[in-house]
Amino acid sequence: MKRKITIHKKSLVFKLSAGTAVVVIILFAVLITSNLYSLYVIRTNTINSAMNEMRIHIRDIDNSLNNAVNDLNEVAMNIDDITALKSSNESERYFSTMRLSDILNERINISKTTDALAIYNHDHGILLFSNSSRLSSQEKISASDVIRAGLSSKDHKLNDLWSTIEIDKKNFFIKAYDFSGTTIISLVKADTLMSLANIKDLSTDEQIVLTDKVGNPLARVGNMALSDVNFPLKNGVQVVSKLVGKYLMVSIDLDSSYARLSTILKEKSVLLGLGYIQWIIAILGIISLFLMPYIINYLNKEIIKPVRALVVGTRQLEQGNLDYQVEEKGSSFEFQTLNDSFNSMAKEIKTLKISAYEEKIELQKAELKYLQMQIRPHFFLNALTTVHSLTYKDKNEDIRKFIDALSNHLRYMFKGGLSMVPISEEIEYIKNYFCMQEIRFPNSIFYVFDVEPSIEQEQIPQFIIHTFVENSFKYAMTLEEPLSIFIKINKYILDEKDTIRIVIEDSGEGFPQEVLDKVNNSDDTNTLDGYRIGISNIKRTLSLLYGENNLLKISNVETLGGRVEILIPIGKGDKNETNNS
Repeated sequence: MKRKITIHKKSLVFKLSAGTAVVVIILFAVLITSNLYSLYVIRTNTINSAMNEMRIHIRDIDNSLNNAVNDLNEVAMNIDDITALKSSNESERYFSTMRLSDILNERINISKTTDALAIYNHDHGILLFSNSSRLSSQEKISASDVIRAGLSSKDHKLNDLWSTIEIDKKNFFIKAYDFSGTTIISLVKADTLMSLANIKDLSTDEQIVLTDKVGNPLARVGNMALSDVNFPLKNGVQVVSKLVGKYLMVSIDLDSSYARLSTILKEKSVLLGLGYIQWIIAILGIISLFLMPYIINYLNKEIIKPVRALVVGTRQLEQGNLDYQVEEKGSSFEFQTLNDSFNSMAKEIKTLKISAYEEKIELQKAELKYLQMQIRPHFFLNALTTVHSLTYKDKNEDIRKFIDALSNHLRYMFKGGLSMVPISEEIEYIKNYFCMQEIRFPNSIFYVFDVEPSIEQEQIPQFIIHTFVENSFKYAMTLEEPLSIFIKINKYILDEKDTIRIVIEDSGEGFPQEVLDKVNNSDDTNTLDGYRIGISNIKRTLSLLYGENNLLKISNVETLGGRVEILIPIGKGDKNETNNS
């Protein structure tokens, strides 16, 4: 019974509970005391009141922008005159310009929202502009310059929201429609929208700001200094700190534009009556400060030091020091048990890790060599048959050329092991292969190489291209039609990483659907059951070298034939390269 009590007192759970109990009680009291009042008064009353008020202002702003859209729609209804602006008949353009100018002036005169309406024809450089009295002459000139300088060249759609633009250091909301070379534009000053929102009775500690979609100010109402606030403003509800105080900010997006309305309040204006609560919090904080050194020292001795010892031990194991033993066990029963288990585990890892790792490496090397040996034998029987056939035809010169090409072919094949070779070397090998095939099938082969010069020295697995070229001859070559083969190699970005893309296309009948499904839709690299074993081996080789199963894709190109796409991550397979013998 006594032994059980001793273990219980040394338990980490018991010590942690005893050590943190006082801190938890104090923090719990602070949270209850402060939050019952501050959350209810500040969060509920202030934020909800500000949001309700802003929704009213946002409704007024959205209504004003909708009225401006109606003005724009009224102009857009004159489609015949708008279309006539791009007419080659100068007289027709003149009368259309006069009618549209009258329409713009009429809409501006009766509109309470729209500050400017403009029609700009790109082809003839015709700009019709009408503005309200709220727009100064300099602002009119600047707006015209902005429209001509490139605003009209943007792609405007009917369902676009109002966006913002700065003209002559003033902020405007803009909306535009495109009519095949002619743009209709409406401009509304941000100050106009704020004046139409009926924002009144703001205190000296409150300000309402209209901002763009990233939070930069467009217009404001209120007496609070704008420099006191950090811009751009963030969306949502937050507390903004400055040297001169704190501010409570609430932001809501507008429905009709890429903008939002924000209310900013000085925190002191909504924290009245919290002085007594602040004293309680201060006293509790002082008590916590006196207790914290003891608690920190206690936790450091009973938890932090034993945990650090385990972390150091883990890192030592990661670095290969399998003889490392944890000595810092602490007085807690749990840490003593954990450290004993760690030391025992380290001894077992030392026994098993090296042998298991070496066995895995040897298995992968054996599998890679086996896969390569499966790829190589395809060509030998056809080569011998070709030489035998040429002797009967007394084509001694062709025989000599074929044997020279075959010797180069064999020299390349018998490098030994699995070799990584430059792209240029693989291409030369394939050209040598084409030379032998041209002797075998005169005037029946057409091939094109398109290789990006900057990647010619990048390393790729040996035979990675040759295997598919050989398959093209095996399955696509006929005596009735010439065989065309196109090989393109270029740099390609895959998942933000540099990759080599190899595309091989031939003019054959393409791949059977069964082969397409098994190669493209299966992670199993041994699913072809002996059919076109070269493709299966290439997919398995890529998987072993680069650790990915999506580097090979085959397809059929309509009216052409089969298409192979291979992706080689640049630099990723260099560590697997075997030295050439």
